[in-house]
Amino acid sequence: MIMAQHYAPEEVSGMATQLAADLASRGHLVSFVTCAPNYPYGRVYSGYRNPLLAKEKHGAVSVFRTWSYISSRHSFWARLINMITFSMTTFYGGLAAGKPDIIFSYTPPLTLGITAWLLSKIWRIPWVMRIEDIFPDAAIAAGVIHGKLLIQLLYALERFLYLRATQISMISEGFRQILLKKGISKDKLSVTTVWIDPNAIEVLPKENDFRKEHDLSGKFILMYTGNMGHTSALEDVVAGAARLSDEPDVRFVLVGEGTKKKMLQARTQELGLKNILFLPNPPREKYSTLLAAADIGLVTLNPKSAFFSLPFKTFNIMASARPVLAVTPENSEIAELITKHNCGVNVPTNDPDSFSQTVKRVMKDTQLTDELGHNGRVITEGQYSRQACIDQIEKLLLDTVKK
Repeated sequence: MIMAQHYAPEEVSGMATQLAADLASRGHLVSFVTCAPNYPYGRVYSGYRNPLLAKEKHGAVSVFRTWSYISSRHSFWARLINMITFSMTTFYGGLAAGKPDIIFSYTPPLTLGITAWLLSKIWRIPWVMRIEDIFPDAAIAAGVIHGKLLIQLLYALERFLYLRATQISMISEGFRQILLKKGISKDKLSVTTVWIDPNAIEVLPKENDFRKEHDLSGKFILMYTGNMGHTSALEDVVAGAARLSDEPDVRFVLVGEGTKKKMLQARTQELGLKNILFLPNPPREKYSTLLAAADIGLVTLNPKSAFFSLPFKTFNIMASARPVLAVTPENSEIAELITKHNCGVNVPTNDPDSFSQTVKRVMKDTQLTDELGHNGRVITEGQYSRQACIDQIEKLLLDTVKK
């Protein structure tokens, strides 16, 4: 049984969806307990509803959807109520799915761990907790969570769940080191990175329909795709764009939604910048074309959040054979990843001069950008490929059941 908030065929990334489908294709019986698809807009997708309980069949995967509070507001309380209601109703969704051999639950939300733990106790089966953001550290670092009592409560819950999970699967070695420092036994910790399906992201020419549609032909494009939320350092990108306003061929394309989008748009207008274009998320079928239109893909994290998150967009950029320009601390997960694989460059946060100088340097060196992009594509076809990573998770699940 897999438990996660997001399962929908329409999702662009959908790693939980891919995991369920691939495990089912290998002969495993897979039940997926989730809610109505609504990310990132906070409204239920067309063709779906928000039921108390509904069962669907997607290929060989049995999907059980339960009710949760869904709101388009991006406030802390709306998000908290969403996580709590989802975690509560997932309990009866899990019961409806029937007893499995093992539970694999995703975090965040941290509260889903309570549900997974209760079901594992009732059925006396193992439970693997998958950590894709270290919570509450990431939320505290982003300034989303305040209050000493609430923080203490969340840390207590985190430790309670870590100690009771049979195994903990993480997306990076850096995450593993953080949990070791929290006193979690190394015997229950394993690392399987996020992955990318190379077949889902095509390597396409830069001069394409997206550029024509937005009057960007012949421009040097730096593109950000994804959530414009609390953890992003997109203020640095706007500040860097201001210093590059005299470069007629440089354009910044920021694609996505999030709590910071209106603020970023207001700041762009305040500075009178004409080199930044804000766009909504594209349909899935246009995603490869969107990524291909970029000369460089942007990944940004603020200094406090950079050690507790590893944005999936990094791997999308790499798979599209485009170099990564990361705006993060030098010893962050992202900086170490792109340095290790020579697939991008990193500039520190809060340093728009360094950012603008780096952009000027790389835009003049097409050989370098081609090499960095090629390296990223090669590594996603090997170490970070969908098949290689799901092989590792399948082995973890089978080994855990046998113990």
